Amino acid sequence: MKLGRREFVEVLGTSAALTVTAPFVSGISSLYATETIERNGWQLKVAPTGDVVSLQDGKLELINRKLGDNHPRILFMGKKYYICNQPNASHREGSKLIFQYSFSDRFTFSVDYEIELLPLKEGSANLRQTVKINAPTKISERVKLIIPRNLQLPFPDRKVFLPLKNGIGHRQQIGNFDNEDEYLFQLAGEFEGGKPQALAIPMVDEYADQTDLHLTLSADPYFSSYFSLPFGDRIGQFHCIYPSSVGIQGSEERVLSTGLHFGDTQKAMSVFYECSLEDVKQGPDWLHDVAMVDYDYLSKNGEGWFADINQLEELIPRKDRAKVFLALHGWYDVVGRYSFDHRKKTLDKRWVAFPSALDPDVQAYGEAPEEWTEHYWHPRSVSKMRPVEMSLAEMHRRIQFAKAKGFRVGLYFADGLCACTGAKDIYDPSKILTQGGWKGPDTKGKTYQQSPLHPAVRDFYKSYLQALISEYGTELDGLIWDETFYINPGELGTSAYPGYADRAMMTLVKELSTVTGNSNSQLAFLASDVIGVRGWNQKAPYGLVAHGTYQDSGCRPEAWPYGLFPNFRNVLWSCNWAPVSNFRFTEYAVETFDVPVAISNGAFGDDIGISEMNQQQLKGIMNLFEKRKEIRMQIGWIEENQCKPSYEGKPVKYPRSL
Repeated sequence: MKLGRREFVEVLGTSAALTVTAPFVSGISSLYATETIERNGWQLKVAPTGDVVSLQDGKLELINRKLGDNHPRILFMGKKYYICNQPNASHREGSKLIFQYSFSDRFTFSVDYEIELLPLKEGSANLRQTVKINAPTKISERVKLIIPRNLQLPFPDRKVFLPLKNGIGHRQQIGNFDNEDEYLFQLAGEFEGGKPQALAIPMVDEYADQTDLHLTLSADPYFSSYFSLPFGDRIGQFHCIYPSSVGIQGSEERVLSTGLHFGDTQKAMSVFYECSLEDVKQGPDWLHDVAMVDYDYLSKNGEGWFADINQLEELIPRKDRAKVFLALHGWYDVVGRYSFDHRKKTLDKRWVAFPSALDPDVQAYGEAPEEWTEHYWHPRSVSKMRPVEMSLAEMHRRIQFAKAKGFRVGLYFADGLCACTGAKDIYDPSKILTQGGWKGPDTKGKTYQQSPLHPAVRDFYKSYLQALISEYGTELDGLIWDETFYINPGELGTSAYPGYADRAMMTLVKELSTVTGNSNSQLAFLASDVIGVRGWNQKAPYGLVAHGTYQDSGCRPEAWPYGLFPNFRNVLWSCNWAPVSNFRFTEYAVETFDVPVAISNGAFGDDIGISEMNQQQLKGIMNLFEKRKEIRMQIGWIEENQCKPSYEGKPVKYPRSL
């Protein structure tokens, strides 16, 4: 929900009217006796009420007391404020100050507020503010959490770097609302404001010409985050809103960090990960060296895998083969089950892949019109598809066939949260979030999306991952969770399993990535978010908590910018199901964004593997690979350059110009 600008300003005015003002001084306000914390040359002073009254390094004072206090506020239904300024308990634990506030009116709830000054890896410090709202009984109203922002660089001309959703690293002077100084990372929950600029990650970086100090403001990525920065006599704020349709029951926690560092915007990105994603590990380093990726969708009824690998062996010297990542897709029985017995928590020893290949409705795909994505079924390919007998032993043989020749191998983990009614042993109506999804030779019946809020769904994916790692983990290099984009920002659960489906999906991706990394530090877990194609510009960046993104976007040029910031410290790849007819897309992506060369094989798309390409087609692919293999993928962002966007000095194009 959004408020109009007039209503929004009225809310801000109400907030300002409730604040307690004090002089802007370099040091402690005379109104308070304070608790002092020091870290890496920075000194933090906090009043007994929980108000941060000073943050300074002896040269710069960053708290502007003229703007008012920074006590957290809880607003119910846009009408009643609860200001966290009278704690009923407080204590100190090392560098952390802990305050508890209790409220009892129509609803009884408490707020735990932690203020901590932590060291950063490369010097300087992080001011971390954690707010937890605790409700023993459900608060069935719209609740807004506000943390006022009176922390700023003490200079009149301050600037901000914004990692925008469209991949642009935008820089602007900090001004008022008319200067578009509202910024939003959108996921679960709601916000209030005018027309905030859309952020790719929950971070903004404040800086000024008069100093090398940067203030990198960031939040946890599991809920929507609205930011406005102080300007003139206007206080800034962070806020998020819990809608009445979900309410609050139990605990809701948000973490806000201000990284203080002497660096630049590149350093600010590192600070964001250190402060707001400290418990999410970076992917294995080898990912950055991959120069070619291949997706095999059980091509040629399972035989294309071997033919393409034999061809790659001829084309690529052994010393370069570790830079080629080959993904096995379509190996399982049906989408949603994946040859896994969830009751016994074991993988099937034998099964049939592509079990629906000869079904009339699947064979009819060959008669469907070609879609704009160039992702279509050729009649000649569909007619040749057959069910394929598979087993654990056969899977090991396939993996080892590639590994013995020096290539890296990935396994298709799942198709998002898709399942089909034909997977009867997992079907349960209470698991269904929405109807629809992928249909192919690996589905039976109707397809639906499962709810990540359902405990049995979460347990299935965790148990299934453990089974895959136990069986293949020492042989594989990566797992790819395809089509993670089905759960949209703002999507809620069902009446049976209420809550925030998008947040639940984000935490599930995180948990699976963590399990993967903990099992083997060299094993990668990749998401597939597909933001930007088909006008899907607001999709959630689940790759932010994975080890990178291998998206099924067909190498569409409009998708690359949206994946830059969410995958900044990892990698951004794509599958091109039309490696011949859409070779221009691959060429542009490799030469502009340094992504790996994308090839594929299978009944979907061109259905042309590298073993089936003619000499001219091979030459184009291999010329790209020869250039790309000398480069490590290190993601940057798009610079605006006076309306001529560029990436690392190269012009950014879109479909109409290719």
